[in-house]
Formats: sequence, structure tokens, C-alpha cells
Amino acid sequence: MISLPNIKKPCADCPFRKDTQKGWLGASRMTEIVEQPSFVCHKKQHLQCAGHMLINGVDNQFVQLAKRLSIKLSLTGRELVFETKEACVSHHSEK
Repeated sequence: MISLPNIKKPCADCPFRKDTQKGWLGASRMTEIVEQPSFVCHKKQHLQCAGHMLINGVDNQFVQLAKRLSIKLSLTGRELVFETKEACVSHHSEK
């Protein structure tokens, strides 16, 4: 089975998780990150971030590539990340 280099589930420190520290990255930095076409894990920089793929869905270029190549990403943990990009940015802008 062919696979792509990605994290399968958001890590404990994933900035897209609902349980991250409020205001951790700030609104500006989180907006910049969430709007990127893809994003590598901040812990394992050679692997794509599961949180970014889950929150962006088909807007994430890595997800698009997997779909075009008919490769299943087997992502889990959708319930751990924010429902929307706006909610994620709002959380990171609070202190």
C-alpha cells in the first residue's frame, strides 16, 4: 500500500486542537498558518500536520494530492480540532 508522509492524528501540542492554550500563537500568526495551502507538523517537520489537514479538508493541498492519487490518509481526531478556521483563530487571539 502506498502512503504519504503525514501525521494520522493531531499531536498533543497541535495548534489546531481545541484544548490548546488560549492566545498561544496570536491571531496574526494563526491566521497565517491556517491559510497556508499545507503545513508540516511543528514536532516532526518531515510529516504533514494532521490538524491542518482536518481543519482545512479539501482546501489542503496535501489532501488534494492524496485524493488525486487515490491514497487514503486515515486521519483521525476530527473531534479534537476546531470546527472552523475562524474559531481556531479566535481561540489563539484570546488571552
